[in-house]
Amino acid sequence: MQKLKKSSNKKFTVIVFYGTFAVGKYTVANEFQKRTGYKFFHNHNAYDIARNLFERDTINLCRLYENINLMVFKEVADAKINVVTTHAFASSYVSKTGVSDPAYMKKIESIITRAGGMAIFVHLKADKNSLLKRVAGNSRKKFLKLQNPKLLKGILENVNKDWITSAPVKNNFIIDNTKLSPKKVADIIIKHFKIK
Repeated sequence: MQKLKKSSNKKFTVIVFYGTFAVGKYTVANEFQKRTGYKFFHNHNAYDIARNLFERDTINLCRLYENINLMVFKEVADAKINVVTTHAFASSYVSKTGVSDPAYMKKIESIITRAGGMAIFVHLKADKNSLLKRVAGNSRKKFLKLQNPKLLKGILENVNKDWITSAPVKNNFIIDNTKLSPKKVADIIIKHFKIK
């Protein structure tokens, strides 16, 4: 019997919702997943594993988090499945491993496109007052997410425009969701990229 060859030209899409803390990445990605049936792997699936073992901002946490994520993207690319994911992005952030956020995003893009997939990046933005209200929301409590408005205010002031700068990737789509519901944002993305 002849073994069936895996189809190498199967089309697949990975959508990365990114932006600063509390901008609504998880909520919008979850809504998008419900409407499209894409698999949902968000950044806290990996981060919380690493955080349960290591303290914030340690080389061990950063290395484990990055390795888990990159391994997941490689497996997604190999399986050629549609996935939606999230990433907290800051343009000048450099991990303890030496990887900058822009370089990390380009790695994700490269893994997906080399396998014949489409990498779509959706940069969510919202005004500072909305972010400070959202950071204390109940939905953030089930993960190890930042929940302190004063701490977020300090982060936003320290990084200045860093949190509104987009990643240097192709297929980058910017949405200000200050006044948009997660359903509306999902609808805009589905329509813009003609996702079925």
